[in-house]
Formats: sequence, C-alpha cells, structure tokens
Amino acid sequence: MSVSPIRVLLVEDGPADALLLKHALAEACEESFHVTHVELMSEAIDRLRRESFDAILLDLSLPDSRGLETVAQANAMAPHLPIVVLTGLDDEVAAVEAVRRGAQDFLNKGQADGRLLTRAIRYAIQRKQAEQQLKALNETLEQRVAERTVVATRRAAQLQALAAELTRTEHRERRRLAQILHDHLQQLLYAARLHLNTLRRHNPDDPPVPETISRIDALLSECIAESRSLTVQLCPPVLHEVGLGAAIEWLGRHMGQTCGLTVETEVDPQAEPESEELRVLLFEAARELLFNVVKHAETGCARLSLRVFDGGELRLVVADEGAGFVPAEQKVESDATGFGLFSLRERLELLGGRLHVEAVPGRGTRVSIVAPSRSSSSPGARLPGERAAAATVISAGPSP
Repeated sequence: MSVSPIRVLLVEDGPADALLLKHALAEACEESFHVTHVELMSEAIDRLRRESFDAILLDLSLPDSRGLETVAQANAMAPHLPIVVLTGLDDEVAAVEAVRRGAQDFLNKGQADGRLLTRAIRYAIQRKQAEQQLKALNETLEQRVAERTVVATRRAAQLQALAAELTRTEHRERRRLAQILHDHLQQLLYAARLHLNTLRRHNPDDPPVPETISRIDALLSECIAESRSLTVQLCPPVLHEVGLGAAIEWLGRHMGQTCGLTVETEVDPQAEPESEELRVLLFEAARELLFNVVKHAETGCARLSLRVFDGGELRLVVADEGAGFVPAEQKVESDATGFGLFSLRERLELLGGRLHVEAVPGRGTRVSIVAPSRSSSSPGARLPGERAAAATVISAGPSP
C-alpha cells in the first residue's frame, strides 16, 4: 500500500542550503517527501494560496522578510500548518523566540541531516495536529459553556418569574378562599344565629316554631355542603383515601357537574404511583389541563386516560378535538393560573417525568405526561441544558 509523500514548502533564499536540505530529505528512509522550494516570502505566500502542504521549512532571514515577522506572516497565511524554523548559529536566539510564538521546532541548517530533519518534520506535524485538536476542544468547551450560560440565565429568569407568579397565585387563592368564607359560610352561619336568637326570645312554655327550626336546619345543611365543596376543591379526599385512579374518575364526573365538560375517562387499575407527591402532581396536572380545555378548546368534550407501561412508566393523557393552536406560538411558561406548562414541566423534571404537547389548529390538542411510578433516586441530577429526556416538546401533529 503506497503512502502519500509529505508535502513540504521550503522557504530558503540560499541555493546551497536549499540543495543540501533537499538531498537530506531525499535520502531519508523513514518518510517520502515532496519538496517545493521558494526563495522569497512573497513567493511562499503565493504558493500557500494555490497549493496544499503538510509542513513549512522556514528560513528567518529572507530578502523580503526577516526574523519573527517571517514566522508571523507564515502563521497568518497558513495557521493550520506546522512551521520548522531554519537558522544559522547567529539566529538561534530568534529561532527559540519563534518557537515560543507558534513555530513547532527549529533546526540549525549546518547540522540538519536527513534523519534529524525527518524527525523534526514528523514531530512538528504531530504537535500541530495535537495543537489544533486542543484548540478545537477548547472552542467546543467555550461554546458549551456559553450555551449553558445562556440556558442557565434564561431558566433563572423563568424561575424568578415563576416564583413571582406563584406568590401572586397564592395571594389570589387566599383572597378567593376569604371571599368564599365571607360571602357564603359566614353569611349562612350568621343567618342561622339570627334564627337561634329568635327562638331564644320565645317563651319557654310556648311550643318551638317549626318553621324557624326548619330554616336553621336548612342553613346548617347548606353550610355543610359549602364546606364540603370547599374541601373538595382544595384537596379531594378520594385522592388520599382511595388513590389516583379513583380520583381521576371522580375528576371526570366533577368537571361535568361543575363546568359542563363531558369527560371520557379510561383508568388502568395498576396505574398507581408509589409517591404521594407524584399522585398529587398528576391529579393537579389533570385538573389544570381539563380547565384549559374548558377555557380555550371551545369544545364540550375531552378524553382523560391514565395507564401504566412496561418499565413502570405512568402516562396521563388529556386530549380534545377543539380549537387547537399553532405550536410555534405556544409559550411554555407560567400562565395566569400559576400552574402553566412551564411550572408543570419543572415539577415533572424534579420527579423524573416529561411533558409532550401536540396541537393542530382546528383539530384539537393532546397533552401527554410521562412519569415513573416510583420516585426518581436522583432528581435534578442533570444541568438544565442536559435534560433532553425531560424537556417539553411541542409538535404540530398527533403521535402514532
């Protein structure tokens, strides 16, 4: 198998020195060389523009360039090529400085035999290749650091915005609960108290007023119903007493009763997370996604399914055939509810899950949540930019 010769550009203005160097390379047994000789730096630059070489043998004292400027010009013209400086005894200090500034080696022209010259060229090529690889690696690392910095900065801003939104949401929820307590429970209890005071003012010998007692009973019953409804809104007892599957089926019925949304539910009896935190998260996600259908989908029907797959992964899917949206315009950040897709994605990632959104304008939306049935042993172990498996994906069509 033939080996291509090493292409060397010899830049040497001394004809005798150039001839000796050519003979030395021609007599080398270890390598095969193809030598192109020029006497001026301008000629070398012209050759470098038009031809390909593997190495440069460069004299520092040329008619049109001298000293370190010669190395600088060659480096500027061919930064990828190794340079071996050729020097006389009086130029050795300059040659050492040239190596410090980028040349790979230097040789004394009077002492360079074929073996030494061959070895210097071969090692110079190897060192240059290593230098280029190290430079490429550094550039790659710098690019990755820059990308990570951008990602970290963006995520920090998102998390800051999410924290602010969660604070606002908490305040809104507190106000909503206070309003419910004031406008409903407190009013009902106050009315019941008034009726009790009416009874208290009656003569003990008189028979009780049946209408007043009935009214008090009705008011207290309404209080109980209101408090039960509030309890269910805050945290449905079925979720903790029976499990996620039963809570999902209850949620489907509840959405029909309260919002007029017909929900077709499909629940795998084996789809039950071990972690209470994951059960709560999946239930909240299902409720929020169904509310999104009510608010945005412009349809009265939805499908809600919970299944378990081989490997122990749970898959919660909320789908509708409503208005859909243009995927490119969807923003995966916290919405006005405080539990938007960004918040959901962040919480899923911490538990080892992921979110997938598919939407087609006029043909509906499908949101899939995949999470491990068991808690992740090392949540958040990857950096933000590395969580490819846990990222939110928005596509323009349904998955197969």
